[in-house]
Amino acid sequence: MRPARATAALIAVALLAGACATTSGDGAGRTFVETVDPAFAPAAPAVTAPPALQTIPPAGTKGGASATASPAVPADSAEAIGTAGASDTAVTAPASSTPPTIAPPVAAPLLTETRFALAPVADVPVPIALAARPGTGQRYVATLTGQVWLLDPADGRDAEGAADAGAAPQLVADIGSRVSQGCENGLLGITFSPDGDQLYLSYTDTARNSRVAVMPMDGETPQTDRRRVLLALDQPACNHNGGDLTFGPDGNLWIGFGDGGGADDVFGQGQDHSTLLATIARIDPNPASGQGYGIPAGNPFPSGDAPEVWAYGARNPWRFSFDRLTGDLWIADVGQNRIEEIHVLPAADGWSPGANLGWPLFEGNERFSRGEAPTDLVFPVYTYTHDDGCSVTGGYVYRGSAIPALQGTYVFGDYCTGDLWGLVRGADGTAERIDLGVSVPRNTLVSFGEDAAGELYALSAAGTVFRLQQTTIP
Repeated sequence: MRPARATAALIAVALLAGACATTSGDGAGRTFVETVDPAFAPAAPAVTAPPALQTIPPAGTKGGASATASPAVPADSAEAIGTAGASDTAVTAPASSTPPTIAPPVAAPLLTETRFALAPVADVPVPIALAARPGTGQRYVATLTGQVWLLDPADGRDAEGAADAGAAPQLVADIGSRVSQGCENGLLGITFSPDGDQLYLSYTDTARNSRVAVMPMDGETPQTDRRRVLLALDQPACNHNGGDLTFGPDGNLWIGFGDGGGADDVFGQGQDHSTLLATIARIDPNPASGQGYGIPAGNPFPSGDAPEVWAYGARNPWRFSFDRLTGDLWIADVGQNRIEEIHVLPAADGWSPGANLGWPLFEGNERFSRGEAPTDLVFPVYTYTHDDGCSVTGGYVYRGSAIPALQGTYVFGDYCTGDLWGLVRGADGTAERIDLGVSVPRNTLVSFGEDAAGELYALSAAGTVFRLQQTTIP
């Protein structure tokens, strides 16, 4: 059933630049006490003009050392919160030292001649993330309000556009009572372990602090009564929570966090890699000790206060993904005043350990605040201004088979315009954005998803999961 307009308005999600007035925590802790969640009103999103083509050359350097850390494990709380466990064995970065073969870029003219469509496959209230379960072909959708739905494998629509009788999603888990709502809070991301036996969730709890939890699977059903909080991070404000998470080709869990909220990096977290705020973190969720989590070998700041940090200087990384062919890490980071940006950390470069994404010294590739530019800056491969949209929604490099012309193209979009775009990189590293000619309703493009076959989905906050597909080539 499609949610009411008032419910859909709940999700001016973790995408926009506005600051929430309420704060909680100091942004430094990884322990918490859950409290009753107060009511919160969402901020109204802005609407901006349609997109235009732009080409931005990449620039930047990387930095950081490699080492292994084994923090001590404190006693678990009543919520079984994990912190960095004592790792008896090192977890190495890429499984192979041989860089993967990178496919040549798709010729832009072929892509521009292809016609696309968004086929509705399911109606789910306020969908926020889609994850494929390895080894099964199953697709699960999380909602901002704390539910997890299993999509029917026979999804589709009849000729009148109504959902087929056999395509109704199945509610398989509900942690809504543990999740805060309003502002940019909620259940923000889900992913499965590489073996498909565990479901990982990133959400804000009733105290509006970030939590990463894990639930074992029993058949097709996540076991909510066995939920364990693996990582806890206090948030100083209600916005810029990040919330994405995924397993990398290295078998480790990668997690994104925003800068703690407010505006202008008011809490001073962007250039501070001693906190998990404003970072992409990397952990081993299954250390040899069997407790908490481990710090994989190769993390660039193993002796610091936040050895989990892999990259820092992010404002609000709203969706990141690994190219399933090359292993490259694509990160979409939401801008503030003018610029939205996309970074790539190449697998062949070891994902640029210690990469500094630049916030708040830079917004995109333009200066935002004063301060000496460090040597570890990694500038975006592509930016666009708020003339074209207002809040980037990151996606995936297409590696499916149903749309040959899209092969190797990074598919992403903008929350405010609802437009879907493809980004094609040339041999010289320059990037060209191509309008795919399809969109979801304005102010609703909250996420993309990828199934086991590499086909892509777009999630609209208005309550529909769409599959991206090809129609005809003239």
